[in-house]
Amino acid sequence: MAMIFPSFIRRLRSDRSGASAAEFALIVPLLALLITAAIDFGGLIFTRLQVASATHAGASYAAAQGFDEDAITTAITGGASIAVTAATPIETCGCPNAATGITAAECGATCPAGGLAGNYVTVSAATSYTLIYSWPGLSNPVNVVSTAVVRIP
Repeated sequence: MAMIFPSFIRRLRSDRSGASAAEFALIVPLLALLITAAIDFGGLIFTRLQVASATHAGASYAAAQGFDEDAITTAITGGASIAVTAATPIETCGCPNAATGITAAECGATCPAGGLAGNYVTVSAATSYTLIYSWPGLSNPVNVVSTAVVRIP
């Protein structure tokens, strides 16, 4: 009996059958996690691009056609291949400011840097993206928001 056991152990140590199956079983969970992460973050990036495209469409419409709340909202919702929620476009008057972007001013007033205050339209769109897996550090669903400001004539 003492001789059978060491020979059995030697035979098992030299036997390589099933080694690749065991290695595959160890690596599959990691591969599945990586594939899930790629799908999740790829979908999130796609959603972000679609929301940005929607706000760009609304801002482009405002720059070309002027302020028309309903038409800008229609341009925003039609500017993406996914469902987005358009916030009400806002028309404001202001002066360009290098530090803060736009400083509120009366329409037609003279700006501190010279020139007249201009009309600006702010458009926003939002949607949510539900992740396949709840990743640590990310809320699920992820709220995706994009805002664009354009000066109109």
